Amino acid sequence: MHKKTKEDDNAYEIGIRMNHKNIFFTALLCLLSSSFAMAQTQDTTVVREITGTEVRAGRLNNNRAISIISARNMPSVNNSIEALIKTLPGVTSNNELSSQYSVRGGNFDENLIYVNDIEIFRPFLIRSGEQEGLSFINPDLVSTVQFSAGGFDAKYGDKMSSVLDIRYKRPNEFAGSASLDLLGASAHLEGASNNQKWKGLIGVRHKSNQYLLNSLPTQGDYRPAFTDVQTYVLYTLNPRWEFDVLGNIALNRYEVIPTSRRTRFGTVNNPMGLFIYFQGQEVSRFNSIFGAFSTTYRPHVDMQHRLTMSAFQTIEREFFDIFGAYELKEGMDEKD
Repeated sequence: MHKKTKEDDNAYEIGIRMNHKNIFFTALLCLLSSSFAMAQTQDTTVVREITGTEVRAGRLNNNRAISIISARNMPSVNNSIEALIKTLPGVTSNNELSSQYSVRGGNFDENLIYVNDIEIFRPFLIRSGEQEGLSFINPDLVSTVQFSAGGFDAKYGDKMSSVLDIRYKRPNEFAGSASLDLLGASAHLEGASNNQKWKGLIGVRHKSNQYLLNSLPTQGDYRPAFTDVQTYVLYTLNPRWEFDVLGNIALNRYEVIPTSRRTRFGTVNNPMGLFIYFQGQEVSRFNSIFGAFSTTYRPHVDMQHRLTMSAFQTIEREFFDIFGAYELKEGMDEKD
């Protein structure tokens, strides 16, 4: 129970138990803790001494930590960090084959992605989730994940929706992993030099959604293949200077030879059926190269300067040679 005194607008009276020696005051931007030595009379408790006061001010942290183990074990088509992000409050997605998501009603391109303080650009002009390949983030290389759906620091830039802050590992010893499933395979290696000045990661992934695409309403021969290679190298010159390089090469190929599509609609008393017959094929290529070089200078334990240079190149090609004919039927049954 807090009661403001009449003598001083900044003074408060607090009733506490005798066995409590520490009091914590919390405000929106600060935390105060004080230690008291108290003596009790017949009616009142008198504060005899204040041993110390600690004030810590700081901004509210709106970042939410994402468990890497949960992201790896979550059943999803893409086996990516974004699949777990889509399950958070305020995050929506209209295609499970895509790694894109919308936060609080924003657009899909209003979400920032940072890997070790390097902003990631992926301006792919895909038209559907079937064409999208692997996410830029390789779960095998990730150490920590922080996600903020709003109110993030100004250092992240001026995007309006969200920030996904990824930290890659800084290995201290040699390690590796490999996995294989029906939709693809992945492998990675990590290690460090004997003097711990050089540290590096490399990961390779391959994915094919052929089994899933064969279950779509449009029947045909699907041949998707998505491959990427990613590496991160860190060199520590001394406690003040660090240099790191992040690189990624992605080769995405999507080919489909559609044959037919069947759609049922109407009512129980008046069922209808639409048949579409296709001829031709679609061949799409989405190849990209991303590279970034960063240097970090720490003149003081509480001060850090960072300079980042990055480059991105993408080559996107789409070839269509498809035409179709449709047939509308009335009274369609299960054998049609």
